[in-house]
Amino acid sequence: MTEVTGVRRYYHETIQSILARRSYKVFDGRPISDKALETIVTAGLYAPTGMNRQPWHFTVIRSKEGMEKFGKARRSLPLPPGISPEVAAKFGDPLRNAPVMILVSAKDGGTSFEDCCLAMENMFIAAASLGIMSGWDHATVKDLFDLDAGLKAELIPEGYTLYAAAFFGYPGPAVKDRGERKGTVAYI
Repeated sequence: MTEVTGVRRYYHETIQSILARRSYKVFDGRPISDKALETIVTAGLYAPTGMNRQPWHFTVIRSKEGMEKFGKARRSLPLPPGISPEVAAKFGDPLRNAPVMILVSAKDGGTSFEDCCLAMENMFIAAASLGIMSGWDHATVKDLFDLDAGLKAELIPEGYTLYAAAFFGYPGPAVKDRGERKGTVAYI
């Protein structure tokens, strides 16, 4: 496990995984083993859930054809406001060279949104503990589904809403250290 810069060293692996996790924009393309992917997905299934409803449905895209189809659809999206083609080109492949994408959806109601986000967070932490990183991509996927109902119908069960989407893979080029996290904390 890589030690996190600027953070007191923790000896518990779970804490190290949480502190080391960050959103990656580029992956190296290596496949994720079946065992590692199963571990990541199982961690999602064991996330906290309101009244133990477990409302989620996970769609795991890992086939080359599935990723290419998804990438083609993503390339068809208009650029977000304020993003020039030059800036977009810096990010390169819209799939970030990731071998896996996981979508988490649920029927609306109750704590579905929160449950799905907690499931994705469990997957992020499990992945980080295995040296696999993730990149949150919910907004772009939601925009894509708003424009391409056919793709949404193919990937999300009828009557379900997408609440979380992320890429998973091994880290690509060296990532700039994000430094110590500083925020507002009040102990009363």
